[in-house]
Amino acid sequence: MNILSLIVVIYTPSFFLDYLRFWIHHSHQSVKESTRISNHCSNSQDNDSVEVEPRRQQLFHAIEEMFSGSPLLSHLVIKDKIFVNARDKSDPEMAKIKKNIIEQAIEQPTWGQELPKCFIPLELEFDSLLNRNIPLITMNHMMKINAAQPVRPLTDEELKVFLKFQHSVGRILYFDESGLDQHIILSPTHLIDAFKSIVTDRKFCEGDRLRQVSWELMSQKGVIAKKSVDDIWHKKKYKSFQTHKDYLLGVMTHLDILVEPRRYDMTHRRIPAEFYYVASMVRTDDSTGYLKSTNFVQRNIAIAFSSSSSMIPPALSFRFISYCLSIFAVKTYGQQNDEMLFHRSAVFNIDPSLDMCVNCDDEKIVVRLVHLNNRKLIMRDLASCIKECLAVALEKISQLYVKTSSTGSVIHEGSFNMSLCCSSPVDPCLLPMSDHQGQDGPWICPKHRIEHTKEMLSSWALQKTEITCGVECPVTDNEFLRQTPTDIHLRRLSMQYSIHETKELAIRLGMEYNTWERMYDTLGEEPERLNFEILHRCIESSSITFDDIKKAVEIGNIKNPHILCKVLRDKPIDFGR
Repeated sequence: MNILSLIVVIYTPSFFLDYLRFWIHHSHQSVKESTRISNHCSNSQDNDSVEVEPRRQQLFHAIEEMFSGSPLLSHLVIKDKIFVNARDKSDPEMAKIKKNIIEQAIEQPTWGQELPKCFIPLELEFDSLLNRNIPLITMNHMMKINAAQPVRPLTDEELKVFLKFQHSVGRILYFDESGLDQHIILSPTHLIDAFKSIVTDRKFCEGDRLRQVSWELMSQKGVIAKKSVDDIWHKKKYKSFQTHKDYLLGVMTHLDILVEPRRYDMTHRRIPAEFYYVASMVRTDDSTGYLKSTNFVQRNIAIAFSSSSSMIPPALSFRFISYCLSIFAVKTYGQQNDEMLFHRSAVFNIDPSLDMCVNCDDEKIVVRLVHLNNRKLIMRDLASCIKECLAVALEKISQLYVKTSSTGSVIHEGSFNMSLCCSSPVDPCLLPMSDHQGQDGPWICPKHRIEHTKEMLSSWALQKTEITCGVECPVTDNEFLRQTPTDIHLRRLSMQYSIHETKELAIRLGMEYNTWERMYDTLGEEPERLNFEILHRCIESSSITFDDIKKAVEIGNIKNPHILCKVLRDKPIDFGR
């Protein structure tokens, strides 16, 4: 039943409105269109010492004003203007609250739906297990309980429906995911306690030196060693988590509370990490000066995601950054080579010449691709693929953790609006995607007067079929032509030429024939690798630029020089987890 009642204690109007706004946005983000949020204001003082009626009218008028014009207003139940004396448990307003909640529950589309009677014995078994302080069981245990039912055990399919239904109403936690579907948490507070033993407020670590040290490291660096988790859970107070340690940690990583970084050796084999990232615990802000680095405005392109409900809860920001942590390596920067993971922001390495900078606040998430030298060298298809990947991730994250009792999940399309973002790192201007479609020439942002070419803006919205050169083709751009190709550029370029064409190009670029012949004898059976190694050798031997390559192609009549466009726009890139 997707109904939430909020009972708010009032100290001052500003306190009330700030927290009410946060919780209503958070609740709506969690359960979306079906939620009905009932607002009941509470007065902590005696009714004799405050004028109740004027106060009631004032507060509820402030609520209506705050959400005026917002789609959230239709989800608020405020017509009864219930105002409770929090110190009087017999306050007659409490009866109105109960009546209000029952009325809203009856209006829910799920009210009155019949449930199978065979669910009842299993629910009673859950109660019995909880009474015996058994908060978590394995699927094998669950199947034995089911098989022992005297009337009719559920089939495997029915049992899964039962577990998913119990999860959807919040009675248990069951994750129908590979590696997590062999356990059932009967008491959700058991998982919360496991979380709290690692991720908590500093005041709850007082007197526990080990947890204090872990908290300090998490708050500064956003990491916790796996050994620290082991040491904490070996303490008598948390011993119960050790029995199902791998499962509980698996749930934490599934929910992106903990993130195991991806590390690879030179042969691209996964290297197990000795620590987890904990994005939600980082308290430090970015003081590195990265956003003020040389020519930053000329080196980045940006896109912004804003919530259709007008607010992005911090928890969603943390999950989004955690998602990025699970895919990309965190950038190190500065004299100390510190990792750039901060409170609601981070910088990641996409490749040696390209970073991805993520900044989250309550209104929007800004993602920037920052090139080492010049934004014109950012590969177009890479930008559009990153945008698609992050947009899908945000939609999935916005669904939170609850799936329906059916085999599918609840999907809410269009939770986020995308806008192109100006390249200023401070208070950037936004250009809605829909407005960009009708933009003929460059966009000059209104606050900073920075010119953004249509070619750069189109990087985020590149279609897979867009392979023709536009007006701002990089082959005609002097800034592009002055740059030295990176390994990724050379890799793409090497795939455009035959072995013979690469030989002609290399010789035009100054390679000796004998050098080419020796490389051919060694790598001739691997044409793509041979082409790449030849071009790489040319770049290593002298400071060759795109302009040098263009001239060599033209003089040698080696295909069309516009083939260079392919190094910036080619096959789609997959960023799957």
